[in-house]
Amino acid sequence: MPRYEIVAHVVRELDCDTAEDAASVFREQLLAEARRDDALVHLAVWRDEADPTASAVSLTMRQRLAEFFAAVERGAEDAEAAFRDRVEAILMGPAGPDETDGGPRPGPSPAGRRRVAPPDD
Repeated sequence: MPRYEIVAHVVRELDCDTAEDAASVFREQLLAEARRDDALVHLAVWRDEADPTASAVSLTMRQRLAEFFAAVERGAEDAEAAFRDRVEAILMGPAGPDETDGGPRPGPSPAGRRRVAPPDD
């Protein structure tokens, strides 16, 4: 079975007084549904204040995080499309004598090889 590494940005209302308490509650909730071989690698929690200037994450960083996750999603979509193209090419095989001449075969699209870097601090 394939193993996936998952990065998520979640906003959740929790009845907690501190970010540390919220992290503990969220960790318990997440791990309550986890399987034995799941691992929580990193967890960062801060209070999402109504005043964005009071947040631990600046408006600029929030925008960069949104852009990062959008790029990750686009990269995943591109990789999936390239994978589907490769599978289709494999399943279709040579269509006839014209394709047995050693001509070019479909390969991964350049978009499927795009590297997405996390935002700088």
